[in-house]
Amino acid sequence: PQFRQPIFSAIPKVADIALINSPMLTGTTMVDALAPIGRGQNMLVIGSHLDQMRDLACNFVAGQVGKKSSKCVYATTKDRNQVLSKLNQLGIQDDILIVAAREPTLDSPVDDVSLAAESIVCAATACSIGEAFAKQGMDALVIIDTLDEHKTLWDATTRVLVDVYGADAVVAADRDGGASSEMRAFYSSLIQRAAQYNKKNGGGSLTLTMLTTIPSTGTSDEDETIFSEEDFEQTGDRIKARIKILTEKKIPLSESNLRKLEIPIPTATEGKRRLALQHIDDLISMSDGQIWLDNDLAAAGQSPPLDPKRSITRVGIGADTQSRADAPALRRVVEGLRLDLAQAVSMDGAEETAASLKQTRRKDAWLLAMHQEVCERGRTLSESCVTLLAACSGSLDGTIDEGGTAGSEKGSQVISELLEHMWSRCPSVMEEIDRSLDITEEKRTELEESIKAFFMEKA
Repeated sequence: PQFRQPIFSAIPKVADIALINSPMLTGTTMVDALAPIGRGQNMLVIGSHLDQMRDLACNFVAGQVGKKSSKCVYATTKDRNQVLSKLNQLGIQDDILIVAAREPTLDSPVDDVSLAAESIVCAATACSIGEAFAKQGMDALVIIDTLDEHKTLWDATTRVLVDVYGADAVVAADRDGGASSEMRAFYSSLIQRAAQYNKKNGGGSLTLTMLTTIPSTGTSDEDETIFSEEDFEQTGDRIKARIKILTEKKIPLSESNLRKLEIPIPTATEGKRRLALQHIDDLISMSDGQIWLDNDLAAAGQSPPLDPKRSITRVGIGADTQSRADAPALRRVVEGLRLDLAQAVSMDGAEETAASLKQTRRKDAWLLAMHQEVCERGRTLSESCVTLLAACSGSLDGTIDEGGTAGSEKGSQVISELLEHMWSRCPSVMEEIDRSLDITEEKRTELEESIKAFFMEKA
């Protein structure tokens, strides 16, 4: 049936929506466990490399294709051919709706501001299509690739207003370190279109995933620059005191060390990066959560390179809320996961002790359980539960000790064989978890026994 929906429609009213209480399982175990996305939620994906973010977004789409009453819309605001190529590699290009902005060519060049304006229309159109599906009772996933063009248009229009009215009248709030109410309204008109509609309005959902980039830290070259105390003369007394302590302890004032300690780096490039991070902070404050992809983790072989310290969902936080973004089964399995990862990171560089080695092994087991290569088939909920149970029960410790860490051929083979074993030994339990999204103590015990049996057979 024909359905008309305005491109720039108003964000849903409170009376039009219901609580977010159903997970949109992505099939990416690390995301579903550490930064789950609920149906009707908005989520930022932040990183320095657009390729990494696109791979993750395409995997999200692949995880929804084929599900009953699910529709996917991908808005590409630049690099259209690259995005189409990735979707085609996954074999899902014909199963989703693609809204694309124009690609400038030598024969038909387009200025940056015009492209940015068209990109905003592109993103809004994708949301309108998603809203139309949602109001007909379907669950729509909309990918915005990327939000960067929104910033381009905002900056361009701001410069025009500054020329007319002056900086004090236009960007006073921005200079004071925060986003102006006008900027928040500009972005919120898109971000807040995500919603779980109530039955009166169709009962469907629009889940919004938005990609946005930040400048790279340039970790490969940063240790070549060593600063001195004189470079920090223009900073505050507190920063100077910290720099003096580092100098007395003969700790190099390198960019990597300064970043770890969250001390501002005295370079023009870093100043631009800090402004970009301030903009990201503003976006984060308007969103329901963020997935942060880290270059160092990617270089270390973690896939996806999700930073557990900076990635989180804010849906369901607080004891007095009934909203949840995660699946109950995963909630019961991953207790202690984030703490284990944080404790292991805090031990980096520390003296090797039995306790530190145990904590590192536990972290490596979790990472092996969550490791998935780019464009790898997404996992079912039950499969994610199995790999995570194998990690938290200590069943993967032997594999780690034998060199089967995340990303290794041995580690990947063990996980693959484990999942095959579980589907052959207890298919009814796996299917029940996928159907109910929950796991009982009885079912958990059955899975754990089957996991132990698998590793005993391999021993």
